Amino acid sequence: MKRLNILAIILGCAFAANAQTITTVTYHYTGAVSKYPIEMQLLVSSNTDTVMGEYYYTSKGRNARLDLSGTRNVNDTLILLEKNFQRQNAQGNALLTGSFRLHGLDSLSGKWKNPSTGAVLQTTATLRESLRLMRPSDYEFRLRTYKGRMMNAGGNEDTYTKTNLLDIYHEGKLLQSLAGFDAVLFDHRAEVILEDLNFDGCFDLKIPIYFPERTKYDGSYLYFLFNSATKKFEPHQQLNDFEYLTFDPVKKEFYRYDEGPEGFIINYYKWRGNKAYLARTEKEQ
Repeated sequence: MKRLNILAIILGCAFAANAQTITTVTYHYTGAVSKYPIEMQLLVSSNTDTVMGEYYYTSKGRNARLDLSGTRNVNDTLILLEKNFQRQNAQGNALLTGSFRLHGLDSLSGKWKNPSTGAVLQTTATLRESLRLMRPSDYEFRLRTYKGRMMNAGGNEDTYTKTNLLDIYHEGKLLQSLAGFDAVLFDHRAEVILEDLNFDGCFDLKIPIYFPERTKYDGSYLYFLFNSATKKFEPHQQLNDFEYLTFDPVKKEFYRYDEGPEGFIINYYKWRGNKAYLARTEKEQ
């Protein structure tokens, strides 16, 4: 009976058959549509040819972002539809305000088209990150996942997909294994996101995680910065403590929303070496 109980415990806590870890790369571009400067962000995932993103005209600012969605084929041709979710058509759907047909990866070239007038404008953009310093396609990421029981915010115990190890392969060889964490994966999804978090031109790494015991602020990331000297990823505890962050490569700063004594505020941070410092605080508009 004792051996059977032990076996049951082992089976109940056994590592799940690991699904393929999805790698999503966040590319940032700076360029222009005709003579109008733009900043563009595209997210490309390893498990699909779908591309998501956004862009804005620098004269209007980041708050006037337009959403992008479309596909990318094996020849690095991007077909993107542009929608303005602040404007709606007669059916109540986001207004289609343009489309792109672009070619390339480290640089983009192609055309933007106005769906209403048919006007076509030349578009060019260059990648802010350096593929010479780090090329995401040379890496493979494998999160080890398992099923774990935890209490949720409602006081009930439930089963979640958790992770406590990330193996990183470079050109087919194991480069490093990252441990020292034990976190619930967001939406049961084994995903690694590559993004330049410290604006040095190299892609860093973050893992979307979830806090089931919280009623708010229940989503975050585990952050790892790429060390260009050692060519390895290193955990960054300060970013982990900040939790959910948004990074702006144009202003070279990142920010998070917090609750102040008079309502919500936005804290903006900048880098000084490998440490972040509070640059300014603004009230949420």
